[in-house]
Amino acid sequence: MQSKKAIRSWSEMLKSQILIEGPDCSGKTTLVERLKNELHWDAKSLHHVKGNQFKRYLREYALQEQTIFNRGHYSEAAYGELWRGADPFSGEEKNILDQICRQNMIIIFACPSLEILQQRYQQRNFLQQIKYEELGAIRKNFCELMQDVPHLLYQSASYEELQSLLEQVTWLVK
Repeated sequence: MQSKKAIRSWSEMLKSQILIEGPDCSGKTTLVERLKNELHWDAKSLHHVKGNQFKRYLREYALQEQTIFNRGHYSEAAYGELWRGADPFSGEEKNILDQICRQNMIIIFACPSLEILQQRYQQRNFLQQIKYEELGAIRKNFCELMQDVPHLLYQSASYEELQSLLEQVTWLVK
């Protein structure tokens, strides 16, 4: 238990939000549902909507407490590059949103292998916005975006990994 106390900083104990990021088919929704049930927190999906993205994410991040976000501004940037040809945030806007997340959130990056993403994509029985051939590019965009962001990595490869992550996050917020 002493080693866990060394890992847990004062700032981690004050975090009242969880942000789960990653490409489609990475296990985000499963993780959100499990955390929501475990922690008894609200969950909110922040998929793209038209409008000023900076103001939207600033408002969402500021107004929620004890909330698990399924996607955030990192997804907006990753998919913006892929589908709209540009990150919707200026450098200053991105820095502000990044700082808010670092201070207030536990950030989880769901990033399974490309093979797992492709397998899950093929198993889904509904039309998806992302195309099969875009999975590699979106995974690469996320890996580059999350490279300098402090996060817990979730490779979404096994039930045991999911359970371990749930226990770790529960311990950090309670």
